Amino acid sequence: MGADKDAKVCYSRVKGEMEPAVENVDYPCLRIIRPSLLLGPREEIRLGEKIGSILTPVLQPFMLGSLKKYRPVQAESVARFMVKVAHEKIASDVHVYESDMIG
Repeated sequence: MGADKDAKVCYSRVKGEMEPAVENVDYPCLRIIRPSLLLGPREEIRLGEKIGSILTPVLQPFMLGSLKKYRPVQAESVARFMVKVAHEKIASDVHVYESDMIG
C-alpha cells in the first residue's frame, strides 16, 4: 500500500518507482501484491508499525468501503495468498492485488 512515485516519504516513493520499472521488464505475467500494515512476529522493532498494530483493532470496525484496503493483514495470510496466486492459471499481463483482496 502507499506506492507513489511522487510521495514525500522515501519508502512509499521507492515502491512507487519500483512497480513501473518491474512492469517494464516484460515478464509474461506479473503479479503485484500490495498489503497494508503487516501483522505478525518480527525480530526487529519498528515503532510506527507497533503503534499501528495497537491502534488498528480500535479503528478496524470503521474501515469500510474504500477504507477496507487499509486494514492490517497478517504476514502469514499474505504469504498464503502469494502462493495461491502464483499457482493460478491467469492470462498474461500485470495483475495488482490490493490488501482487501488478500483476506
